[in-house]
Amino acid sequence: MIPGGNYFEEFKLRRHRKVVWNEGMFIAPQHFQQQERYLHHYVEQYTAQFTGGNRYGISTLEIDSHRLTIGKLVISECCGVFPDGTYFESFRELVLDIPAATLEKRVFLALPMSVEGENEYGELKDLCRYSKVSINLFDSSDSSQSSIETTLAEPNVRLVLEGDEITGMTLIPIARVLEKRESGEVILDKGFIPACLQYGASQILVERIKELFALTQARAQSIAQRIGAGQNRKSEQSLMKEYLWLQALNRWLPWLHLALNNSNMLLEELYEGLVRYSAELKSFEPNVADLPEPLIKDDLKAVFSKVFSALRSQLSMVQSDSVAEFKWDTNLFEKRRLLRTSVPNIHLMENRRFVLAVESSIGASTLAQVFPSACTLSGITQIAELVRNGLSGIGLSVLPIAPNELKARADMCYFEIDTGHAFWQEIKNKREAITLHVDSRVPDVALILYALG
Repeated sequence: MIPGGNYFEEFKLRRHRKVVWNEGMFIAPQHFQQQERYLHHYVEQYTAQFTGGNRYGISTLEIDSHRLTIGKLVISECCGVFPDGTYFESFRELVLDIPAATLEKRVFLALPMSVEGENEYGELKDLCRYSKVSINLFDSSDSSQSSIETTLAEPNVRLVLEGDEITGMTLIPIARVLEKRESGEVILDKGFIPACLQYGASQILVERIKELFALTQARAQSIAQRIGAGQNRKSEQSLMKEYLWLQALNRWLPWLHLALNNSNMLLEELYEGLVRYSAELKSFEPNVADLPEPLIKDDLKAVFSKVFSALRSQLSMVQSDSVAEFKWDTNLFEKRRLLRTSVPNIHLMENRRFVLAVESSIGASTLAQVFPSACTLSGITQIAELVRNGLSGIGLSVLPIAPNELKARADMCYFEIDTGHAFWQEIKNKREAITLHVDSRVPDVALILYALG
């Protein structure tokens, strides 16, 4: 019978079973080695059950930037977990001489993998999983006892360059060499994100979170100011989008603040939060959120660049105000009964409604009947001829109630401007000032021009 997959899995697991300790048994090094393998496997699998899978990467990484100028990549301190589950911490210098003419190659932390039947212990220069070191150990329960010399082992972590021989090694990408110049200086990719356990191990991620927090805070403050400024003139309906924006930003501001102050946050948690934040802001475009890319630790730069770029674009998105207000110049009203105003970028407001909000001492009901015939609306170049010859200007239609975008006032009357009129089109084409003449039937008047939509 040919053994199936389950047989091989069982055979593999036997190497991680615990030792049965019996009284009187002959103890050999293999027993302790097996017990160590069992404990290592147990902790690894137990942890994986609660963390959602096999997580790996660095949690600390210190690169000596000074020695890059002499062609060497030096790691002065590092710790983390390799993909095979091996925890490591190294405070000895790891040095890699970068060959001449090196272009766009990654640098890895490497550790020889455990192979059954192979010797795992040797010197630093050997291709062994652990390097041996001799130290003196003291009896912590009896200070009168002398120390004994003991051989200990530490993971034989080393640096390898992409393209070097890496057979039988487990790897963590930590840097990317852009080039080695003729002067011998090594130039690293500053945007490269090493495979991390906690996002704080990458300075570029820390900087991006700071930037994102500042953008979110600034956008939230801007929207809050717009809401405050518009509460007296805008309806609740027209302010609803601003309220929803502020609600979304206020939901994510505390999370960003906590992330910024907790550099030990797991990389997966950070990525999930950023993706959810971007997906929520996608609703304001409005669009359906894109499905997130998997978090591939061999290419974190590509993954995070996309989500950070999307968030920057969303937070910098120009949001046009649904209610734009324009004041009238009243300097010529007493002498010539003329009012003037200018609308910047009026040619870009094709889909907007223009409404006049008018207040007068004659009362809103009388104003609704008299005002359309008592005034002449046109561009500044036409107004004199129209008034002199008693001709009508751009049409005004009285509105029975205030537009939904505006907060209704009982003492005001609302008129919609006919934006299809030839005179209005001429104002747009010439980008000239809007002029309104009001005859004596309306003795006093206060107006506001609104662009709605």
